Amino acid sequence: MFYSASNAKLKVNDHEILASNAQLSLNARVEPNYVAGARHSRTFNASNGIEGQLNFNYYLTGADYFKSFITGQGEVKDYSAEVVDNPISGNFGGLNFDSGYLASYSVNFSPNAPAMASASVSFFDELKGTFVSAPSPPPSSTEVLNFSNAVVSSVFEEDEVDNFVEGTFNYNSNVEAVYLAGETKPSRVSFGVKSINMNFEIDNPTGNLPVSGSAAQIEVALKKFNNVDMPVTSWALRGSPYNLYSTFDTDGSSITSAIKTNNAGECSNPAYTNQTDCENNGGTWTPANYAIADSSSFVVNDGEQFKIDFSLTINTGPAPKIQLISSNLLAGNMGEGWSNVQGAGAGVNSITLTASPVGDASVIGTGNYGMIQIYNSTSEAADWELSDLKVTRVLTVPSELFACSGVMQSRNIASAVGAPIRQTIGITQSNSAVNQLFVAYLITPMQESIPIDVPVLL
Repeated sequence: MFYSASNAKLKVNDHEILASNAQLSLNARVEPNYVAGARHSRTFNASNGIEGQLNFNYYLTGADYFKSFITGQGEVKDYSAEVVDNPISGNFGGLNFDSGYLASYSVNFSPNAPAMASASVSFFDELKGTFVSAPSPPPSSTEVLNFSNAVVSSVFEEDEVDNFVEGTFNYNSNVEAVYLAGETKPSRVSFGVKSINMNFEIDNPTGNLPVSGSAAQIEVALKKFNNVDMPVTSWALRGSPYNLYSTFDTDGSSITSAIKTNNAGECSNPAYTNQTDCENNGGTWTPANYAIADSSSFVVNDGEQFKIDFSLTINTGPAPKIQLISSNLLAGNMGEGWSNVQGAGAGVNSITLTASPVGDASVIGTGNYGMIQIYNSTSEAADWELSDLKVTRVLTVPSELFACSGVMQSRNIASAVGAPIRQTIGITQSNSAVNQLFVAYLITPMQESIPIDVPVLL
């Protein structure tokens, strides 16, 4: 039976990848056995462990998870001799491995094109599991970054460069398996040299390039577009102890009825309706809590602004309040505030929320999901309806940044009949404080790593 791409999900470290294509390959390193007098062999023996590779292309939708492995694998920890392995696990339709390492990573920058990256993960073990067909459509709410909304900045020691046409960001790392006696799956790996470079096509054909190269730096920031409607399509009542709307009915993005009647608390013995009578008669009094509903989630970057438009009908009691929070609720269904609380009012509302962590909330970062909470306080009894909801991202910030600071080491100028003269420059990163690693180390019988070279700054 033949399967299509829709039959298999690609996951890396349990992160589902929005891949356009993927290739999984295995290579058993075997050598023929020759006996005296024979020129041919019909038997083979393993000469080393299994080598596998997962290659895939995928769309960038925000902060790129794989880019973190550039500095997250093979680095020395806190300037000590400890090298952080941080292996990658992969799962392709149920076939899986858990000993992978990012070997290469690249992003192509093309005008008015969706942002796509390519990654190659090397692993050193047999595949586990079995292929399981699991047809599922890609997420409909995912927004792919586009280079039509990219910001390119640069600093050059030689010449001025104003217009960038297209380019690539490239990363490569040399990773070798280290097998101990009796192992078919390596307990350690050896990280070699890492390299980062960027190549860009520019519009001014000059030939200035000193023998030692020239200092150069390029940054490419990818942003989503301003004034884009966000896919907020539904509301859900928060779990206990915040599910205190006695009536909560929705119709898509509208809340047709939200009624909060418990404005004081409740007794374990329903015969008593106030705290004094409840406790005097052996009951347990539970104070009233907030009544909260949450919207469907959407991608939020730190510093972005969202305009929330809606109509509110107040039947009785006070109007609810709204706030931007993380979609990952804490223990006890508590939300982390990602904006200040804003009060609503009867009639048409237009409220702007700025994404910024409040109090002890975790840093928002980029590419994380948030949602809108709407709620009434503990002592409030309220009855209201919400309609005509529209959420618009009015101010965006870069979701991902690609940078290379180093030495311009190449210029290539080309021309063809009927086409403009094109020049491509190549920049190699010369130094990065976070790219400090040991190029080699020994493995002791106790499986400890001992560096045999001093740290190298790439």
